[in-house]
Amino acid sequence: MEKKNADFVYCVRGIFLVMNGAQAFNEADLAGLKATNACPRCDLRGADLKGLNLARANLAGAVLRDADLKDANLTSANLSRADLRRADVEKAIARRVNLSGAKAAGADFEKADLSGANLSGADIRNSDMEETNLQDANLDKANIAGADFKRADLTQTTMRGARGENVNFERAILTSTNAEGAVLSRADFDRASLAGANLTKAILTNARIKWTDFSGAILTGANIKDAVMRLTRFNGVDLSGVHGLTQAQLDRACGDGGTTVPDGMSIGSC
Repeated sequence: MEKKNADFVYCVRGIFLVMNGAQAFNEADLAGLKATNACPRCDLRGADLKGLNLARANLAGAVLRDADLKDANLTSANLSRADLRRADVEKAIARRVNLSGAKAAGADFEKADLSGANLSGADIRNSDMEETNLQDANLDKANIAGADFKRADLTQTTMRGARGENVNFERAILTSTNAEGAVLSRADFDRASLAGANLTKAILTNARIKWTDFSGAILTGANIKDAVMRLTRFNGVDLSGVHGLTQAQLDRACGDGGTTVPDGMSIGSC
């Protein structure tokens, strides 16, 4: 019995070590990255890269799952198709970083500088983008379901064809953003600014747009069925081609002399 128990303990310990090793990063890969600033398709899962200067690094296809990249410099780095699931990228400087096609679900980008970044086709579901700088970034066809963009700056960002329910844009700046054809049902735009934004054929069904500023925005063909409004500003907006719009919604919104509403409807002045 004692021998059997001992064998069992060694077996369990062996399994644990194998599993633990499978989750660890490759030391050689980390050393190579630090020496050459390049490590495409390498294994850096869980690695401590906090504060490192990785500007222009080649990490295309690298596995950085659960890695610590907080305060790192990722300016112009190539992280296309990289695995950044649950990675900590908080406060990183990542201007013009290439994250196209990356897997970054659950990643923390809070207060990072992603201005000019390429996140086209990236999976950033449930990621933390609170107070993140995304000016001039490319999020075309990205999966942003459940992402938190509260107080983020998305000025002149492109989000064409982006998709995802329950996205939080509360108090975000989306001035002149191009979200043509984006599917953003049940999104929260409370107190956000979408002045001058292009929302042509965007899906905003069941969205919260209370105290939201759409001044000068393009909403041709957009669908706002069951969107919740309160003091929503539509100055200079043509609402005649918006789908799902009701008089009850307009009664809780406002516009100006440049606002156009469908025949038989009206809107009060702001």
